[in-house]
Amino acid sequence: MIGTSLDAPGGMTSVVRMYRDMGLFDAWNVRYIASYEKPGKFTQLRVMAGALAAFVWLLVRGKVGLLHVHSASRGSFWRKSVFCALARLFGVPYVFHLHSGEFPVFYDKECSPRAQRWVRRTLEGAQALVALTGQWQTALRRIAPGAAITVLGNPVRVPSALPAAHGATPPHLLFLGRLRDKKGVYDIVRAMPAVLARYPDAVFTLAGDGDLEGAARLARELNVERALRLPGWVDGEAKDALVAQATMLLLPSYFEGLPVCVLEAMADGIPVVATTVGGIPEALDHGRCGLLHAPGDVEALAQAVLALLDDPARRHALREAAFARAQHAYSAPAVRGAVDALYGEALSQEKAKGEARTVR
Repeated sequence: MIGTSLDAPGGMTSVVRMYRDMGLFDAWNVRYIASYEKPGKFTQLRVMAGALAAFVWLLVRGKVGLLHVHSASRGSFWRKSVFCALARLFGVPYVFHLHSGEFPVFYDKECSPRAQRWVRRTLEGAQALVALTGQWQTALRRIAPGAAITVLGNPVRVPSALPAAHGATPPHLLFLGRLRDKKGVYDIVRAMPAVLARYPDAVFTLAGDGDLEGAARLARELNVERALRLPGWVDGEAKDALVAQATMLLLPSYFEGLPVCVLEAMADGIPVVATTVGGIPEALDHGRCGLLHAPGDVEALAQAVLALLDDPARRHALREAAFARAQHAYSAPAVRGAVDALYGEALSQEKAKGEARTVR
């Protein structure tokens, strides 16, 4: 399995950690190789070179029965495509697992015709191309019509029963992720004055790395800095403590795949206000498991937050429905069973192809 370092922040890393923790690595004898750790040309070259050397050594010794790559767009895709090309060269089947919500933009606007042909070759050469939702399955079918696309949601830890409501006083609005424009963090800050006008003691926590100073500067300009918390990237116990205080999760992104933070909030019984992008509408089902608004619509974001703060009964209904969906679709047992079936099918198809070649 190829992906980012398991020590790196981000949703894709969280998914792979869950695969490991739910026993997939042990059951399938998975060797995990990190092709990326952190920014920096020297670091990237060093890690990529080491990953390629390790993978080729396994290939030449016949130790790879199936390759599973986890990819985003741009540099992540180009790196993973090299491993896929090597797998094809050695006759090893591979699963291409796409996590990026920006992949259609990357393909349509950033790839030359020659690069697009390489993208299609990589995706259509996979034994299985994994899309996170049905919506992304449709989008990928346009890009790679010959690909064998399957839908597989991201796994999260789901408790056996709905957790107790987080009755934080004052209201605590939480964002988890990288602080950048595409995540909508500045829209959250711009929505703060409207929310604070009705709930002056509300607290907004934007937890993540990225442009912390830009968010703080905008908050000062809008005179709402007193209500803003910027703890930086959090994980483990620090993240759990923030989640335990959260009244709701905000994710007004402009691009997404199937964000792990949304699935984790559903599993933890935290109401979600997010945008109509990527796999979010399919996960939340507007009005049933969360509230949705168009990306960039700051007024709609503020009104959705206020609507839930004003109506505890509605918050409770959303959290109950979201928890039930998380149990059914995104729990570790549900996803583990789907991955086991995916691996089994990929290997059986490759075996059938080999037998057919032998007969001929």
